Amino acid sequence: MTVGQDSPVVAHSTFLGRPARIGSWDELSQGTFRAAKARIEAGDHRAAADLLEVSLEEADELRDVYERWPAEVARWLTGRGVDPAELEREQDRLRSVIGDVAMTGIQAEWPEYRDAALDAARRCRDGDSRAIELVDEVHAIWLGIHDRAVDRVAGHIDIAVRLCGEDILGELWDFLMADWYDAHERRFSPENQPWQVSANQLMVAIVDGFHAHLVGRDRQGDIEMIEEPDRIGFRFAPCGSGGRMLDAEVTGGEPRSAAPYGFATTTRRHDWAWNEVGICSYCVHCCQLNVVMPIDRIGFPTRVIDPPIWTGQPGAATACTWWVYRDPSLVPDSVYHRVGRTPGNRGGKA
Repeated sequence: MTVGQDSPVVAHSTFLGRPARIGSWDELSQGTFRAAKARIEAGDHRAAADLLEVSLEEADELRDVYERWPAEVARWLTGRGVDPAELEREQDRLRSVIGDVAMTGIQAEWPEYRDAALDAARRCRDGDSRAIELVDEVHAIWLGIHDRAVDRVAGHIDIAVRLCGEDILGELWDFLMADWYDAHERRFSPENQPWQVSANQLMVAIVDGFHAHLVGRDRQGDIEMIEEPDRIGFRFAPCGSGGRMLDAEVTGGEPRSAAPYGFATTTRRHDWAWNEVGICSYCVHCCQLNVVMPIDRIGFPTRVIDPPIWTGQPGAATACTWWVYRDPSLVPDSVYHRVGRTPGNRGGKA
């Protein structure tokens, strides 16, 4: 990819309400830390600094929900009558496999990443000869924090399955994402804005969010983009959150769906998990937010997902692909049927 020196890389996004990366889709498919190093190599230290600072913006939504969700899962469980002592025993078991630092939560670690990113950005602007090394150091800090936070969230979802059974997963994610559902419906309903606007915003949100998840085999946040006549695809191979749960390579031979973690995957077919066996319990939220809920509320899925499936085999494919259709009318009937809906009813259950 050719990098143009001094071309802007960050601007305010009215849609996101904050600074975000700008550029061609080819440029945006590249992870933010890799893009920062490319700018340094091109002699554009100011752009690299902007990218380091925007990495904090990309990660901030994860900081928010990854801090909140474990406590909300615990509250939801006790509200269903789960014995607090039993919940505490499960949390102690989780601590024994993911460690004390992960169980402390992302907020406790956030200042380390924030301070490192801001210091590296300042030094990049000053033309520090170690600029590329500084980017790598910030990347390594965020990678560790991110993955520990995902383990804590996924581990609490697993606790819910252990204590209440997998049938509760759809309801649990509905509870955790209620505010997201309402915002998603308001934003992307065809009554509120044209689909062309929604489609672009949905694609912007994909690249912005998955940069922070550090997707890809080398965890740089690189996304494969696929252009087809009726849709545009975004492939994560693997995703750094749910896909990582199933992937042996990026976890050092310890996918979280295997021992000693044993995080739950579906053992039966459910509408909220694409009616597939082997869906990571964390990945259920992607089905609910992008497929099931939008069909039920606005009549069509906003993003169609081909998820990774746990087979128990270390070398199994763990890529996940998200599709945004150029028009909702082009979404195949099979997408609706896969989650127990029918396009004829445009939101009604089959």
